[in-house]
Order: sequence, then structure tokens, then C-alpha cells
Amino acid sequence: MGELASKHISGTKTGSKEYIRTTELFFDKVFGDKKKFSHDFATKKGVFTASGIESTYEDGKTKIFKSLSEKTTYTKNAPLTKEVFLTGSFKGKKEKQKVRHTHVTKTIEFGGQPVGSKKESKGTIFEREFTHRLKECINGEVCKGKYHAAAGWLIGQLENGGKNPIKDVKQLGGQNASRPFEVTGKQPFIAPRKHQNHGSILTDMNVLYDSGPPTHLSAKLGSSLTFINPGSKTLFSDQDVKDHDISKDKGIALLKMCGLDEDTFCNVFNNFGKSAQKKKNLKHSGVKKVNTSILQNFVKTAMGSNYWMIHAKDNASNQVNMYYMDPSDVDNKYSKITGDVIVFYGGRDGSGKRIDIAFANSHFSFNLNIRSKSGGTTYPTNVMLDYKTLSVKNKVTL
Repeated sequence: MGELASKHISGTKTGSKEYIRTTELFFDKVFGDKKKFSHDFATKKGVFTASGIESTYEDGKTKIFKSLSEKTTYTKNAPLTKEVFLTGSFKGKKEKQKVRHTHVTKTIEFGGQPVGSKKESKGTIFEREFTHRLKECINGEVCKGKYHAAAGWLIGQLENGGKNPIKDVKQLGGQNASRPFEVTGKQPFIAPRKHQNHGSILTDMNVLYDSGPPTHLSAKLGSSLTFINPGSKTLFSDQDVKDHDISKDKGIALLKMCGLDEDTFCNVFNNFGKSAQKKKNLKHSGVKKVNTSILQNFVKTAMGSNYWMIHAKDNASNQVNMYYMDPSDVDNKYSKITGDVIVFYGGRDGSGKRIDIAFANSHFSFNLNIRSKSGGTTYPTNVMLDYKTLSVKNKVTL
């Protein structure tokens, strides 16, 4: 649960739908119809009932807003705001006070988390719903509704004609252990080093039996898929990139594995936004010579094995893709690189604050990318291996 970000009322990036929505909501919660809007705000010091807004602008002038009729003026001048206070009183008190805008809690209305609980992501909701459907099926209950066909088919595969009856299904979302980026010698990998050991780490649901080890299910939702997203600060800091000094072992290993030039890599971020940099990025992009063996070994640990992939398409039909990440297939097929490894400095069009490394085989297409996951940050924060499935053995869609 965070504070309401300043960009929701001020700043230069005012064009997004989220900016407009939250800026208007902030105003409407103070002056809007009580049947539609609560005038109460969650703050660091408790619930505050607002009756007015006091805005100070970059030119030093202050304006006090007192009615809904002033909404157009408020939203129009919001980008020039220096600071904002809510005026009113704390719940149960008559004394008039002011609360600084940044002390307002970013609750669920503003895209944050509700006080006292954790907002579930769509992925977590999918895990919970799929777990519930599996439990209905194994308990002999009516197994109909969302994901029922997929759950019934998977149970049939796991129980193997009554040879391995399921005892229970546990949802583990949020308990996943870390899978950091590591390096030994010249070989980068996603820990642990053996891809066969990743199933128990990246599992979101465990299927339990009367005897024997559990079956691990990795749940994914939506069209954008990634095997890994470890932080990049242990590879190179912002200052390392600014200084053109990628000197940490992990960072050096990543650059060599992907055939990246250090100066060109750093300039993608150092010169981001400059028109000339786009041309330079495109000039240096293209097919690169890489150590295929090293890259393939890295991909094995990024993919991991010994688990079932359970991927919901996130569409109206509630379809689910399911396939087993067999250690032998990961070792001999899924991690192989056939064809070129293509580097895109600045992304596909050269203008982004990212580097994409594209390669593929007949089973998966991959995009290893180094970029910032934070909208307001230029320098890289994560290393990600995005993918699309092409032709995976025994893949079923229900």
C-alpha cells in the first residue's frame, strides 16, 4: 500500500488515461455527489473527510477550490501544480485541518491496495479459481463452470487411470522462491544450476498424492509471457551504465553471452530520447555472433523443468493451454537455438530504453530483453526472457 503518486495531480506526462482518471477522481471525491463519491480519504494519520482543495502552483500562486464547478480549472492547471493539500477534518473531529496530498494512501480506488488486505492480481485470481475447480473434481462434486474442462483433463493425466490418486491441491501463489541471475566462470544461469530443480521453486499450485512427490503447476495468465524477470542491479548499476563500466562478473557474462557491445549497450540508456541515438541503435542492431552453447545452457535454467505449464489465455472463452515441461525435452529440444540470434539495440524500432535479443527453435520463440520495468526510470531494472509457444509436445488447449 503506497502513497498516492504526485504524477496523478502534477507533472508533464498528463496524456495517459490513468493520469486523467486519478486526477479527476481526486477532485470528485472532494466535491462530487455523495451518492456516487465518498468524501473520505485514507491517509497516514487516519480517515480524513475533505471539504476543499488547496493547490500551490509553480509560479508561487495558491488557489483554494471550493466547489464542483471549478473542476475544469483544477484539471487544466494540474500539470503546473507544486503541492496540494486537502482541507477538512479527521473522522470524528470538528477541528479543521489540512493533509498534504502525498500523505493520502493509494487505495484500490487509485489503483493501489485496500487498507488491511492485499489486492489480488488477475494471475492470483486465476490460480485460486483453477485450484478450486481441481478440488471440486477430485471431491466428486459438480465440476462445471470456469476452467472445468481443463481441470478434468489434467486430473485424468495426473491420476493415470487410478494408479496415482490425488489427495489434495494447494495454491502456493506468492510463495515462489527467488530465482536470481548468477554466473560461474563464463556461464550465466538462473539459480539453481540444474534446470530439473526449478519445478519446486516456480510452482504456483502443488498437486499432492498419498505417496510420492507432488506435481508442480506453474500458472500464467494473458498473452504476455515470460520465464524470468530477475533484477539487473547485481549485473550493473545505473552508475556503471553511465560510466560505460560494466565490470561486474554477471554483467560481463551477460554481454558476452549475447554478443553485446559495451559502449553501444550503455548508449541506449545514456542517450535515450535523443533523435540521433535511434539511428545509431538501428545501425548497430542485427545478427550477432554468440556462444550458442552458453546461451542454450542459460535458457535451460530460465525455462526450468519438472513442472506443468498451465496458461490461461485471458479471453472470454476461458481457454487454458497445458503441457509438461519434461526435463529431457528442455535439455534436448526446447532450449536449442536454430537460426540467427538478432540483437535490437533500443528495441525493435531503435527508440526504446531497452535491448532485445531474439532467437528461436521450432518449439518456442524467445526475446531476452534488458530494460526498465518502471515507467519513470530510464536505466535497466530487469533481465527478462519473454516467449511464445510454437509447437510443444502433447500441448492441449481446453
